[in-house]
Amino acid sequence: MENKRNQLVNSAIGLFIKHGIISVTMDEVARASGMSKKTVYQYFANKGILVEAVVDLLIKQGENIIRLNVDTANDPVQELSLQQDLFNHLIALRYIFSDFILKRYPRAFKAFQEFKTDYMKAFIETNLKHGVEKGLYHHNLDVPSTVNIYLSVTDFLVFNNSRNYADIFVALNLFINGITTANGRQLYANYLKSS
Repeated sequence: MENKRNQLVNSAIGLFIKHGIISVTMDEVARASGMSKKTVYQYFANKGILVEAVVDLLIKQGENIIRLNVDTANDPVQELSLQQDLFNHLIALRYIFSDFILKRYPRAFKAFQEFKTDYMKAFIETNLKHGVEKGLYHHNLDVPSTVNIYLSVTDFLVFNNSRNYADIFVALNLFINGITTANGRQLYANYLKSS
């Protein structure tokens, strides 16, 4: 039963990325998943509930990327450099996560806003504090303001469809180089060389 639900959600993700949430119908989700429309409606009473399930799954994947990066990183600088994986995930999904689109689905919109303002904010705040404590980031770094800058720039670059993908990674590079001490920059340069 759960396999069918997951298959429907994954089919919807593919269709939403390719055609956008608004233009995809439940009939198309049924066809793409190889299931009947009746089966689709057994799992999702309407498209809004399906969109919520898609957004919930994608947010969970984003959280897992952040958690994996934190768990595998040797230090806060490496944690930030590994966030390119998260950005790649979000860039691939930015048509789904567009504020304009999600506002049509209030619960999905709220869930995604909470991911950005709570989960991502907590990650970057903890990262910055640890980096300062370890002498990898400037000791006089204004953590709350830097968190807001990071989130604002990330939000703009990742979710503004007109931006070039490379701009996002240039901005991340500038951000990391701007907050790091000489030791932090050396670590970052080493991580860039090895990746």
